[in-house]
Amino acid sequence: MHVDVLAIALTVLAFALLAGRLGGTPVTMPMIFTAAGALLGAHGLGVVDVGVDSAAVSVLAEVTLVVVLFTDASRMHLSTVVRDHSIALRLLLVGMPLAMVLGWLAGLVLLPDVPWLTVALVAVVLAPTDAALGQSFVTNEAVPLRIRQGLNVESGLNDGLALPFLLVVVDLARHDSGGPMGYVGLFAAMVGLGTLVGAATGWLGGRILERSSRQGWTTRTTQRIGTLSLAAVAYAGSEAVGGNGFVAAFVAGLTVGTTARSLLETTSVFAESEGQLLTLLTFLFFGAVVAGGLVDDAGWATLGYALVSLLVVRPLATTVALLGAGLSWPSVGFLGWAGPRGLASIVYAVLIVETGGVEGAEQLFTVAAWTILLSVLLHGASAAPLSRAYGRFVDARLPASSMERRPVSTLPVRLPPHRGRRAEEQA
Repeated sequence: MHVDVLAIALTVLAFALLAGRLGGTPVTMPMIFTAAGALLGAHGLGVVDVGVDSAAVSVLAEVTLVVVLFTDASRMHLSTVVRDHSIALRLLLVGMPLAMVLGWLAGLVLLPDVPWLTVALVAVVLAPTDAALGQSFVTNEAVPLRIRQGLNVESGLNDGLALPFLLVVVDLARHDSGGPMGYVGLFAAMVGLGTLVGAATGWLGGRILERSSRQGWTTRTTQRIGTLSLAAVAYAGSEAVGGNGFVAAFVAGLTVGTTARSLLETTSVFAESEGQLLTLLTFLFFGAVVAGGLVDDAGWATLGYALVSLLVVRPLATTVALLGAGLSWPSVGFLGWAGPRGLASIVYAVLIVETGGVEGAEQLFTVAAWTILLSVLLHGASAAPLSRAYGRFVDARLPASSMERRPVSTLPVRLPPHRGRRAEEQA
Protein backbone atom coordinates (compact mmCIF):
# COMPACT_ATOMS: atom_id res chain seq x y z
CA MET A 1 0.00 0.00 0.00
CA HIS A 2 2.78 2.43 0.90
CA VAL A 3 4.55 1.67 -2.37
CA ASP A 4 1.35 2.52 -4.29
CA VAL A 5 1.02 5.86 -2.53
CA LEU A 6 4.71 6.65 -2.96
CA ALA A 7 4.63 5.96 -6.69
CA ILE A 8 1.50 8.04 -7.23
CA ALA A 9 2.81 10.91 -5.09
CA LEU A 10 6.14 10.97 -6.94
CA THR A 11 4.31 11.04 -10.28
CA VAL A 12 2.22 14.03 -9.20
CA LEU A 13 5.32 15.78 -7.81
CA ALA A 14 7.30 15.23 -11.02
CA PHE A 15 4.46 16.66 -13.08
CA ALA A 16 4.12 19.66 -10.76
CA LEU A 17 7.83 20.41 -11.15
CA LEU A 18 7.75 20.25 -14.96
CA ALA A 19 4.23 21.46 -15.77
CA GLY A 20 5.33 24.97 -16.76
CA ARG A 21 7.74 23.58 -19.34
CA LEU A 22 4.92 21.64 -20.98
CA GLY A 23 2.76 24.68 -21.69
CA GLY A 24 2.31 25.17 -25.43
CA THR A 25 3.64 21.71 -26.30
CA PRO A 26 1.58 18.80 -27.69
CA VAL A 27 2.20 16.91 -24.44
CA THR A 28 -0.88 17.23 -22.22
CA MET A 29 -1.68 16.27 -18.66
CA PRO A 30 -4.03 13.41 -19.67
CA MET A 31 -1.29 11.96 -21.88
CA ILE A 32 1.24 12.01 -19.06
CA PHE A 33 -0.98 10.52 -16.37
CA THR A 34 -2.56 7.92 -18.63
CA ALA A 35 0.94 6.80 -19.64
CA ALA A 36 2.07 6.86 -16.01
CA GLY A 37 -0.89 4.71 -15.02
CA ALA A 38 -0.10 2.23 -17.77
CA LEU A 39 3.53 2.08 -16.63
CA LEU A 40 2.61 1.59 -12.98
CA GLY A 41 -0.31 -0.77 -13.67
CA ALA A 42 -0.55 -4.55 -13.56
CA HIS A 43 0.87 -5.04 -17.06
CA GLY A 44 3.69 -2.59 -16.34
CA LEU A 45 5.63 -2.40 -13.11
CA GLY A 46 2.71 -3.81 -11.13
CA VAL A 47 2.86 -1.07 -8.50
CA VAL A 48 -0.72 0.19 -8.94
CA ASP A 49 -2.86 -2.92 -9.36
CA VAL A 50 -6.50 -1.83 -9.64
CA GLY A 51 -9.53 -2.97 -11.56
CA VAL A 52 -12.40 -0.97 -12.94
CA ASP A 53 -14.66 -2.28 -10.15
CA SER A 54 -12.21 -1.68 -7.29
CA ALA A 55 -13.35 0.42 -4.34
CA ALA A 56 -10.59 3.01 -4.81
CA VAL A 57 -11.53 3.64 -8.44
CA SER A 58 -15.25 3.80 -7.65
CA VAL A 59 -14.86 6.28 -4.79
CA LEU A 60 -12.47 8.45 -6.80
CA ALA A 61 -14.88 8.42 -9.74
CA GLU A 62 -17.84 9.50 -7.62
CA VAL A 63 -15.98 12.26 -5.77
CA THR A 64 -14.41 13.57 -8.97
CA LEU A 65 -17.73 13.64 -10.78
CA VAL A 66 -19.47 15.54 -7.97
CA VAL A 67 -16.67 18.12 -7.86
CA VAL A 68 -16.45 18.54 -11.64
CA LEU A 69 -20.21 18.80 -12.10
CA PHE A 70 -20.47 21.46 -9.39
CA THR A 71 -17.43 23.54 -10.33
CA ASP A 72 -18.02 23.38 -14.10
CA ALA A 73 -21.67 24.39 -13.70
CA SER A 74 -20.77 27.19 -11.27
CA ARG A 75 -18.68 28.86 -14.00
CA MET A 76 -21.79 29.33 -16.08
CA HIS A 77 -24.15 32.29 -15.75
CA LEU A 78 -27.37 30.86 -17.14
CA SER A 79 -28.85 34.06 -18.55
CA THR A 80 -25.51 34.91 -20.19
CA VAL A 81 -25.33 31.48 -21.77
CA VAL A 82 -28.85 31.81 -23.19
CA ARG A 83 -28.29 35.39 -24.39
CA ASP A 84 -24.80 35.22 -25.91
CA HIS A 85 -23.70 31.66 -26.55
CA SER A 86 -25.83 30.44 -29.43
CA ILE A 87 -23.05 28.16 -30.69
CA ALA A 88 -22.87 26.31 -27.38
CA LEU A 89 -26.67 26.05 -27.16
CA ARG A 90 -26.81 24.49 -30.61
CA LEU A 91 -24.09 22.01 -29.67
CA LEU A 92 -25.81 21.16 -26.39
CA LEU A 93 -29.47 21.02 -27.41
CA VAL A 94 -29.08 19.57 -30.92
CA GLY A 95 -25.55 18.27 -31.29
CA MET A 96 -25.29 16.20 -28.12
CA PRO A 97 -28.62 14.31 -28.44
CA LEU A 98 -27.88 13.73 -32.13
CA ALA A 99 -24.42 12.39 -31.25
CA MET A 100 -26.08 9.92 -28.87
CA VAL A 101 -28.43 8.72 -31.61
CA LEU A 102 -25.67 8.47 -34.22
CA GLY A 103 -23.36 6.73 -31.74
CA TRP A 104 -26.10 4.21 -30.97
CA LEU A 105 -26.77 3.52 -34.67
CA ALA A 106 -23.04 3.11 -35.35
CA GLY A 107 -22.79 0.71 -32.41
CA LEU A 108 -25.65 -1.44 -33.68
CA VAL A 109 -23.65 -1.97 -36.87
CA LEU A 110 -20.12 -2.24 -35.48
CA LEU A 111 -20.87 -3.97 -32.15
CA PRO A 112 -23.47 -6.63 -33.01
CA ASP A 113 -22.51 -8.81 -30.03
CA VAL A 114 -23.22 -6.06 -27.49
CA PRO A 115 -26.81 -5.73 -26.19
CA TRP A 116 -28.60 -2.86 -27.88
CA LEU A 117 -29.28 -1.02 -24.61
CA THR A 118 -25.62 -1.32 -23.65
CA VAL A 119 -24.74 0.11 -27.07
CA ALA A 120 -27.03 3.03 -26.26
CA LEU A 121 -25.15 3.49 -22.97
CA VAL A 122 -21.84 3.56 -24.86
CA ALA A 123 -23.20 6.37 -27.02
CA VAL A 124 -24.39 8.34 -24.00
CA VAL A 125 -21.13 7.85 -22.10
CA LEU A 126 -19.13 9.16 -25.06
CA ALA A 127 -21.36 12.17 -25.80
CA PRO A 128 -19.89 14.65 -23.24
CA THR A 129 -16.72 16.48 -24.22
CA ASP A 130 -13.77 17.64 -22.16
CA ALA A 131 -12.17 20.74 -23.68
CA ALA A 132 -9.30 20.60 -21.19
CA LEU A 133 -7.89 17.57 -23.03
CA GLY A 134 -7.19 19.80 -26.02
CA GLN A 135 -6.33 22.94 -24.11
CA SER A 136 -5.36 24.98 -27.17
CA PHE A 137 -8.91 24.70 -28.46
CA VAL A 138 -10.07 27.02 -25.66
CA THR A 139 -6.90 28.98 -24.79
CA ASN A 140 -5.12 29.77 -28.06
CA GLU A 141 -5.91 33.42 -28.75
CA ALA A 142 -5.54 32.83 -32.49
CA VAL A 143 -8.90 31.05 -32.29
CA PRO A 144 -11.76 33.60 -32.23
CA LEU A 145 -13.15 34.19 -28.76
CA ARG A 146 -16.69 33.26 -29.83
CA ILE A 147 -15.47 29.83 -30.98
CA ARG A 148 -13.37 29.27 -27.86
CA GLN A 149 -16.20 30.27 -25.58
CA GLY A 150 -18.63 28.07 -27.49
CA LEU A 151 -16.43 25.05 -26.79
CA ASN A 152 -15.87 26.17 -23.20
CA VAL A 153 -19.57 26.52 -22.42
CA GLU A 154 -20.40 23.25 -24.18
CA SER A 155 -17.75 21.38 -22.18
CA GLY A 156 -18.89 22.97 -18.94
CA LEU A 157 -22.53 21.97 -19.32
CA ASN A 158 -22.72 18.81 -21.42
CA ASP A 159 -21.52 16.41 -18.73
CA GLY A 160 -24.40 17.48 -16.49
CA LEU A 161 -26.97 17.58 -19.28
CA ALA A 162 -26.00 14.05 -20.32
CA LEU A 163 -26.95 12.71 -16.88
CA PRO A 164 -30.72 12.39 -17.47
CA PHE A 165 -30.07 10.42 -20.66
CA LEU A 166 -27.68 8.19 -18.76
CA LEU A 167 -30.23 7.57 -15.99
CA VAL A 168 -32.92 6.66 -18.53
CA VAL A 169 -30.83 4.10 -20.37
CA VAL A 170 -29.25 2.62 -17.24
CA ASP A 171 -32.67 2.09 -15.73
CA LEU A 172 -33.93 0.43 -18.90
CA ALA A 173 -30.82 -1.75 -19.11
CA ARG A 174 -31.22 -2.89 -15.51
CA HIS A 175 -34.99 -3.47 -15.87
CA ASP A 176 -35.65 -1.74 -12.56
CA SER A 177 -38.63 0.33 -13.60
CA GLY A 178 -41.44 -2.17 -12.98
CA GLY A 179 -43.35 -1.16 -16.10
CA PRO A 180 -43.72 2.10 -18.04
CA MET A 181 -45.41 4.07 -15.28
CA GLY A 182 -42.97 2.79 -12.69
CA TYR A 183 -40.11 3.91 -14.91
CA VAL A 184 -41.63 7.37 -15.38
CA GLY A 185 -42.10 7.71 -11.64
CA LEU A 186 -38.57 6.57 -10.84
CA PHE A 187 -37.05 8.92 -13.39
CA ALA A 188 -39.19 11.85 -12.21
CA ALA A 189 -38.18 11.17 -8.61
CA MET A 190 -34.48 10.87 -9.32
CA VAL A 191 -34.16 13.83 -11.69
CA GLY A 192 -36.96 15.95 -10.21
CA LEU A 193 -35.89 15.58 -6.61
CA GLY A 194 -32.26 16.00 -7.59
CA THR A 195 -33.10 19.24 -9.38
CA LEU A 196 -35.16 20.57 -6.47
CA VAL A 197 -32.56 19.71 -3.84
CA GLY A 198 -29.74 21.08 -5.98
CA ALA A 199 -31.54 24.34 -6.73
CA ALA A 200 -32.52 24.85 -3.09
CA THR A 201 -29.00 24.06 -1.87
CA GLY A 202 -27.34 26.35 -4.39
CA TRP A 203 -29.72 29.26 -3.85
CA LEU A 204 -29.95 29.13 -0.06
CA GLY A 205 -26.32 28.13 0.48
CA GLY A 206 -25.07 30.81 -1.90
CA ARG A 207 -27.13 33.52 -0.20
CA ILE A 208 -25.93 32.46 3.26
CA LEU A 209 -22.28 32.38 2.20
CA GLU A 210 -22.50 35.78 0.51
CA ARG A 211 -24.14 37.31 3.57
CA SER A 212 -21.55 35.72 5.84
CA SER A 213 -18.81 37.22 3.70
CA ARG A 214 -20.38 40.71 3.73
CA GLN A 215 -20.73 40.60 7.52
CA GLY A 216 -17.12 39.52 7.95
CA TRP A 217 -18.12 36.26 9.64
CA THR A 218 -16.04 34.12 7.30
CA THR A 219 -12.56 34.18 5.81
CA ARG A 220 -11.49 33.60 2.23
CA THR A 221 -10.31 30.13 3.14
CA THR A 222 -13.44 29.08 5.01
CA GLN A 223 -15.67 30.60 2.35
CA ARG A 224 -13.87 28.41 -0.17
CA ILE A 225 -14.49 25.35 2.02
CA GLY A 226 -18.11 26.33 2.56
CA THR A 227 -18.79 26.83 -1.15
CA LEU A 228 -17.44 23.42 -2.08
CA SER A 229 -19.33 21.83 0.79
CA LEU A 230 -22.52 22.80 -1.03
CA ALA A 231 -21.68 20.16 -3.64
CA ALA A 232 -21.52 17.49 -0.95
CA VAL A 233 -24.69 18.78 0.73
CA ALA A 234 -26.59 18.70 -2.57
CA TYR A 235 -25.31 15.22 -3.44
CA ALA A 236 -25.97 13.64 -0.04
CA GLY A 237 -29.26 15.46 0.50
CA SER A 238 -30.63 14.34 -2.84
CA GLU A 239 -29.58 10.73 -2.31
CA ALA A 240 -31.20 10.78 1.14
CA VAL A 241 -34.63 11.68 -0.26
CA GLY A 242 -34.45 9.36 -3.28
CA GLY A 243 -33.12 11.80 -5.86
CA ASN A 244 -29.97 11.59 -7.95
CA GLY A 245 -26.99 13.18 -6.22
CA PHE A 246 -25.08 13.93 -9.40
CA VAL A 247 -28.01 15.86 -10.86
CA ALA A 248 -28.28 17.76 -7.57
CA ALA A 249 -24.56 18.66 -7.56
CA PHE A 250 -24.78 19.95 -11.13
CA VAL A 251 -27.93 22.02 -10.48
CA ALA A 252 -26.45 23.39 -7.25
CA GLY A 253 -23.36 24.57 -9.12
CA LEU A 254 -25.46 26.13 -11.89
CA THR A 255 -27.60 27.92 -9.29
CA VAL A 256 -24.55 29.26 -7.44
CA GLY A 257 -23.02 30.45 -10.71
CA THR A 258 -26.21 32.27 -11.65
CA THR A 259 -27.34 33.74 -8.32
CA ALA A 260 -24.13 34.07 -6.27
CA ARG A 261 -21.41 35.15 -8.70
CA SER A 262 -19.22 36.53 -5.91
CA LEU A 263 -18.45 32.92 -4.95
CA LEU A 264 -17.05 32.10 -8.39
CA GLU A 265 -13.47 32.83 -7.38
CA THR A 266 -13.63 30.20 -4.64
CA THR A 267 -14.84 27.47 -6.99
CA SER A 268 -12.30 28.49 -9.64
CA VAL A 269 -9.44 28.29 -7.13
CA PHE A 270 -10.59 24.84 -6.02
CA ALA A 271 -10.90 23.67 -9.63
CA GLU A 272 -7.32 24.77 -10.29
CA SER A 273 -5.86 22.95 -7.28
CA GLU A 274 -7.73 20.20 -5.44
CA GLY A 275 -10.11 19.59 -8.35
CA GLN A 276 -7.20 19.20 -10.74
CA LEU A 277 -5.54 16.75 -8.38
CA LEU A 278 -8.65 14.57 -8.56
CA THR A 279 -8.49 14.80 -12.35
CA LEU A 280 -4.82 13.78 -12.39
CA LEU A 281 -5.54 10.74 -10.24
CA THR A 282 -8.52 9.77 -12.37
CA PHE A 283 -6.41 9.67 -15.52
CA LEU A 284 -3.66 7.79 -13.70
CA PHE A 285 -6.09 5.09 -12.53
CA PHE A 286 -7.63 5.07 -16.01
CA GLY A 287 -4.21 4.28 -17.47
CA ALA A 288 -3.65 1.55 -14.89
CA VAL A 289 -7.03 -0.05 -15.60
CA VAL A 290 -6.58 0.06 -19.37
CA ALA A 291 -3.15 -1.55 -19.04
CA GLY A 292 -4.58 -4.10 -16.63
CA GLY A 293 -6.02 -6.36 -19.31
CA LEU A 294 -8.45 -4.24 -21.31
CA VAL A 295 -5.86 -3.76 -24.05
CA ASP A 296 -5.97 -7.49 -24.68
CA ASP A 297 -9.76 -7.36 -25.11
CA ALA A 298 -9.71 -4.88 -27.98
CA GLY A 299 -10.72 -6.17 -31.40
CA TRP A 300 -11.27 -4.56 -34.75
CA ALA A 301 -14.90 -3.83 -33.89
CA THR A 302 -13.88 -1.96 -30.72
CA LEU A 303 -11.20 0.07 -32.46
CA GLY A 304 -13.50 0.71 -35.42
CA TYR A 305 -16.23 2.07 -33.18
CA ALA A 306 -13.75 4.27 -31.31
CA LEU A 307 -12.57 5.82 -34.57
CA VAL A 308 -16.10 6.27 -35.90
CA SER A 309 -17.11 7.96 -32.64
CA LEU A 310 -14.23 10.42 -32.90
CA LEU A 311 -14.06 10.96 -36.67
CA VAL A 312 -17.69 10.63 -37.77
CA VAL A 313 -20.26 10.81 -34.96
CA ARG A 314 -19.18 14.05 -33.27
CA PRO A 315 -18.30 15.94 -36.53
CA LEU A 316 -21.55 14.90 -38.22
CA ALA A 317 -23.70 15.80 -35.22
CA THR A 318 -21.93 19.15 -34.92
CA THR A 319 -22.40 19.91 -38.62
CA VAL A 320 -26.15 19.33 -38.38
CA ALA A 321 -26.39 21.35 -35.17
CA LEU A 322 -24.63 24.35 -36.73
CA LEU A 323 -26.61 24.49 -39.98
CA GLY A 324 -27.88 28.03 -40.38
CA ALA A 325 -25.59 29.43 -37.68
CA GLY A 326 -23.70 31.61 -40.17
CA LEU A 327 -20.33 29.96 -39.60
CA SER A 328 -17.83 29.11 -42.30
CA TRP A 329 -17.23 25.45 -43.09
CA PRO A 330 -13.69 25.49 -41.64
CA SER A 331 -15.20 26.79 -38.39
CA VAL A 332 -17.79 24.01 -38.39
CA GLY A 333 -15.03 21.48 -39.02
CA PHE A 334 -12.90 22.91 -36.23
CA LEU A 335 -15.80 22.75 -33.77
CA GLY A 336 -16.58 19.21 -34.90
CA TRP A 337 -13.09 17.96 -34.18
CA ALA A 338 -12.57 19.98 -30.98
CA GLY A 339 -14.64 17.65 -28.83
CA PRO A 340 -12.25 15.40 -26.86
CA ARG A 341 -13.69 12.60 -24.72
CA GLY A 342 -12.26 12.66 -21.25
CA LEU A 343 -13.06 12.91 -17.59
CA ALA A 344 -16.87 12.67 -17.66
CA SER A 345 -16.78 9.68 -20.02
CA ILE A 346 -14.29 7.87 -17.79
CA VAL A 347 -16.33 8.48 -14.66
CA TYR A 348 -19.67 7.54 -16.26
CA ALA A 349 -18.22 4.29 -17.60
CA VAL A 350 -16.71 3.41 -14.21
CA LEU A 351 -19.98 4.13 -12.41
CA ILE A 352 -21.98 1.92 -14.78
CA VAL A 353 -19.63 -1.00 -14.14
CA GLU A 354 -19.58 -0.32 -10.40
CA THR A 355 -23.37 -0.19 -9.96
CA GLY A 356 -23.82 -3.57 -11.64
CA GLY A 357 -26.88 -5.07 -13.31
CA VAL A 358 -26.06 -3.86 -16.83
CA GLU A 359 -25.48 -6.70 -19.27
CA GLY A 360 -22.26 -6.24 -21.21
CA ALA A 361 -20.91 -3.55 -18.85
CA GLU A 362 -17.33 -4.78 -19.25
CA GLN A 363 -17.67 -4.52 -23.03
CA LEU A 364 -19.02 -1.02 -22.56
CA PHE A 365 -15.97 -0.03 -20.55
CA THR A 366 -13.59 -1.54 -23.10
CA VAL A 367 -15.16 0.39 -25.99
CA ALA A 368 -15.33 3.63 -23.98
CA ALA A 369 -11.77 3.21 -22.72
CA TRP A 370 -10.35 2.80 -26.20
CA THR A 371 -12.28 5.80 -27.48
CA ILE A 372 -11.00 7.92 -24.60
CA LEU A 373 -7.45 6.63 -25.04
CA LEU A 374 -7.43 7.49 -28.75
CA SER A 375 -8.97 10.87 -27.96
CA VAL A 376 -6.28 11.64 -25.38
CA LEU A 377 -3.62 10.98 -28.02
CA LEU A 378 -5.24 12.41 -31.14
CA HIS A 379 -6.84 15.51 -29.64
CA GLY A 380 -3.88 16.21 -27.40
CA ALA A 381 -1.39 16.04 -30.28
CA SER A 382 -3.53 17.96 -32.80
CA ALA A 383 -4.98 20.74 -30.62
CA ALA A 384 -2.07 23.19 -30.80
CA PRO A 385 -1.19 22.92 -34.53
CA LEU A 386 -4.83 22.80 -35.59
CA SER A 387 -5.70 25.85 -33.49
CA ARG A 388 -2.79 27.79 -35.04
CA ALA A 389 -3.81 26.77 -38.57
CA TYR A 390 -7.44 27.69 -37.94
CA GLY A 391 -6.36 31.03 -36.47
CA ARG A 392 -4.37 31.80 -39.62
CA PHE A 393 -7.43 31.00 -41.74
CA VAL A 394 -9.59 33.35 -39.66
CA ASP A 395 -7.07 36.19 -39.94
CA ALA A 396 -6.62 35.76 -43.66
CA ARG A 397 -10.10 34.87 -44.87
CA LEU A 398 -12.81 36.05 -42.47
CA PRO A 399 -13.83 39.72 -42.21
CA ALA A 400 -14.31 41.45 -38.88
CA SER A 401 -18.08 41.28 -39.42
CA SER A 402 -18.13 37.48 -39.67
CA MET A 403 -20.08 35.48 -37.11
CA GLU A 404 -16.86 33.97 -35.74
CA ARG A 405 -15.33 37.36 -34.94
CA ARG A 406 -18.31 39.03 -33.33
CA PRO A 407 -17.82 40.00 -29.66
CA VAL A 408 -19.13 37.70 -26.97
CA SER A 409 -19.20 37.73 -23.18
CA THR A 410 -16.64 35.48 -21.51
CA LEU A 411 -17.07 32.78 -18.91
CA PRO A 412 -14.15 31.20 -17.02
CA VAL A 413 -12.32 28.34 -18.72
CA ARG A 414 -11.48 25.09 -16.92
CA LEU A 415 -7.76 24.65 -17.53
CA PRO A 416 -5.21 21.93 -16.84
CA PRO A 417 -2.75 22.67 -14.00
CA HIS A 418 0.10 24.07 -16.08
CA ARG A 419 -2.00 26.87 -17.54
CA GLY A 420 -3.16 28.62 -14.37
CA ARG A 421 -5.41 31.59 -13.72
CA ARG A 422 -3.22 34.03 -15.63
CA ALA A 423 -3.81 32.15 -18.88
CA GLU A 424 -7.51 31.93 -18.06
CA GLU A 425 -7.70 35.71 -17.69
CA GLN A 426 -5.81 36.22 -20.93
CA ALA A 427 -8.12 33.83 -22.74
